Amino acid sequence: MQQAHPYVKHAYLEELLPPKRILFLVNPKAGARAQRRIAEALDANLDHRQFIYTVWQTERPGHATELAHQAREEGYDIVVPVGGDGSAHEVAAALLHTDTVMGILPAGSGNGLATHLGYGRRLERAIRLLNTAEVHTIDCGMVNGRPFVNISGVGYDGAVAERMKNSPRRGFWPYLYHSVFGGLAYRPVRCTVEAEGRCWEDVFFVVSVANGPMYGYYFQIAPDARLDDGIFSVVMFKNVPRWRYFLAIPSSLNGQLYKERFVLHFQAKQVKVSCEQPTFAHADGESLGKGDCFQFEMAPKALKMLVPTRR
Repeated sequence: MQQAHPYVKHAYLEELLPPKRILFLVNPKAGARAQRRIAEALDANLDHRQFIYTVWQTERPGHATELAHQAREEGYDIVVPVGGDGSAHEVAAALLHTDTVMGILPAGSGNGLATHLGYGRRLERAIRLLNTAEVHTIDCGMVNGRPFVNISGVGYDGAVAERMKNSPRRGFWPYLYHSVFGGLAYRPVRCTVEAEGRCWEDVFFVVSVANGPMYGYYFQIAPDARLDDGIFSVVMFKNVPRWRYFLAIPSSLNGQLYKERFVLHFQAKQVKVSCEQPTFAHADGESLGKGDCFQFEMAPKALKMLVPTRR
């Protein structure tokens, strides 16, 4: 489905500040279902003197990347995925190292990136924040040549991403269900983590390579991660009884996770994770399937992003 909408004309403003073409790419299967009211929300909250907007819907996995490429070719100034971290992941893949700006509207199961940037979790409020947002240039990561904006990881969170991929339901409760039961069912493997002359070898529950600090629902896996500092925050959970991970949930919500004794963390621009046997991995919550070797590299200042002025 495609929808194009006129903007409110103002002779003086149109001459001084020509309106920008902005495309909203809607994932109809995103978890929050807020995208179902996107047209009326845009009509009521978007500044139509600033933007000429169009709405397209994605139809399958990977389609957002194709449509974002098409939008670039057609001269759109801004492309905004309306979905979760997975939707942002697909759009970013098409906009890296270009002048096309990316925004984001939260309508997914987790919305970790939108939350960290300051858009929050309410669709209408996030649209109003677009009206005054500023363009910032942020970093992206690469895992085995595939880009990610927020977080990539090997182990438990990769197994959860695989479970969510195969789940017919989206939203908080399926996300919580698969996180809990995925944690109980997952069997960690021995991994070797190498980074800029340093090496760690152990049985790790998860190895997260973070460009941004949080998953969805305010769970901060890497409190010191920044999207524009040119370096990853790498977080490793040693293999301990599962109840210790559950007891650490408050620490992940208040930014104190690094104080937990089972957590190891460091910063690096390049990281290699080698596993004794194939294990699951993810990029921005999108399952990468199983593998036994994952190479992470930083792509500094790779993506132009609309960031709210008030966070």
